[in-house]
Amino acid sequence: MLSFEALSSVSLLSGGALLCFSFLTLPAPSLRAQEAQKAPAGLAWHVQGIWQAKGKDAQILTGDPVQPGSLLQPSSEAANHSIIVLLPDGQRFLYECFTLEDCARGFRVPSLFRPPEPFAVDMLARIQSVLVRGNHAFSANIQPVPRWPRDELVAVLGPDDRVQIAGLAAKLPNGRYTYDLQPLDPAYPRQSHLVLEKTAPSIALALPSAGLYVVTITDDQNTPRIDLFVAAVRPAQAASFQKSYSGAKALLKQWNANYYGWPIHDFQWAYLQSLMLDAKPPTPGGQVGLAGKIASNAGGPGGLGDTVEDRAGVTGEPTFFPKAGLLAGDTAVTLRCDAPGATIHYTVDGSQPLASSPVYRAPIMVKGTELTIKAFAGVAGRKDSAVVTGIFRIRH
Repeated sequence: MLSFEALSSVSLLSGGALLCFSFLTLPAPSLRAQEAQKAPAGLAWHVQGIWQAKGKDAQILTGDPVQPGSLLQPSSEAANHSIIVLLPDGQRFLYECFTLEDCARGFRVPSLFRPPEPFAVDMLARIQSVLVRGNHAFSANIQPVPRWPRDELVAVLGPDDRVQIAGLAAKLPNGRYTYDLQPLDPAYPRQSHLVLEKTAPSIALALPSAGLYVVTITDDQNTPRIDLFVAAVRPAQAASFQKSYSGAKALLKQWNANYYGWPIHDFQWAYLQSLMLDAKPPTPGGQVGLAGKIASNAGGPGGLGDTVEDRAGVTGEPTFFPKAGLLAGDTAVTLRCDAPGATIHYTVDGSQPLASSPVYRAPIMVKGTELTIKAFAGVAGRKDSAVVTGIFRIRH
């Protein structure tokens, strides 16, 4: 059945700056919802507090899939919640709230602004698989601010099971160091205080076998200098590993340049784990598969639980015109809502909008660089809308 929308009222404020429409909508899925259901899922990251997608019972944990377009709701019994959502088109969103009033609005995950590359979908699916395999324990090892420099790399085992390590290790001054070697394979013991003499641009390490290793290098003052995450492979595997890993590094670098704050090191380490383990994304819950397809997602924690039309008694959410994404040049962005007399509060500094935030009265200029607009709408006698987010970038 096709949904039919009949325009019932229009209000106009501030010389056309604020347009509010009220629609009569039949109970059929919106085009926005249908498109969102087809989109590959993103990932939840650094989840603090209790979060759910509307219409879903499962709590969202770090590494769980999050469907574009879904409504994320923090627990109504406590404040201080935060979550980062990472989407396969490179967008990164931080949602947080610190009072019950602000948490009650919820947060709408934006739709993808462009179809993601198959490699990007595969990469996120592999990383998600690593998190799920570890029952989300990987998140316990995530450090928001690394204690010292980190580097992730693929190293080729020589005939004597030694590897040459370059990268950040090449920048260490020549001299005497010690290192701790922690294999991820429990069949091999951890080794501590091994002696290393650096006399060349790279360093040579002896490893028990092919596999994954955490190496912490310490100087002669007993100060840790570098954490290395090493995927040691046989020569026959080297070319394919290097190609896949180089692609992941380049994509993460590009995403972080466009939407700063991607967890590059943690993702690179998880991606190396997936290559080493040949992790296959699990299918229950409609999680993303390596081919870039998604199942029904009916039972997953981060699926699309509702549409804008489903929220009776709640103010309609603001929309952006033009849509968020890449812009051809400097552009005036207009915010619109679907309820007469609505007041829209917004921010442009990345913070969450509050009742005390500026009221939208005129188009917002996106000029020369990136701008993140977050907004919600409110009408007397109704609950506030969810917070919506749009990231606008000028195409260069």
